[in-house]
Amino acid sequence: MLKEFRTIIYKALFILTLPFMGTAQESDKIAQLKEYIKNGQLVVYSESSILLDSNSSSITYVDFCPDGNYYLNYEGSYTVRGTQNTSNRDNRGYGAGTSASSGTWDIIMNMNAFYLAAKDQSGGVNYYPININNLLSGKWKVGNTTYVFAQNHAKCL
Repeated sequence: MLKEFRTIIYKALFILTLPFMGTAQESDKIAQLKEYIKNGQLVVYSESSILLDSNSSSITYVDFCPDGNYYLNYEGSYTVRGTQNTSNRDNRGYGAGTSASSGTWDIIMNMNAFYLAAKDQSGGVNYYPININNLLSGKWKVGNTTYVFAQNHAKCL
């Protein structure tokens, strides 16, 4: 689950070294970015390539709460066909799964770039670079994965 979270966040938030919202001081820029992200929800939808024999898809919701907590919910499924040249070519394997996790989040700045610092329940901290242009656009796509960030849509406890 932690690996999935790392992959999702890393793909969603790429590095950008341009200043965020004008020429404010570093602490003001961080405060502006926190204000923008807090109470926001990142939705990540991923699907397999149409060129593959197997099909898979997943959807992940990451809620960034104003109190500094995040909640992640994941749902995924797959189908695998048997191989063409064997007796199992008409067989299929199926699977589905869900998971949930939580932790705390914060924004830091290092070398003129913003990072999301995510601390999981076991105390591990990971840092994910933020692409502000993608975040501000609200929707972007990388390969077979679509990302949507919506302000004021977080589902917080």
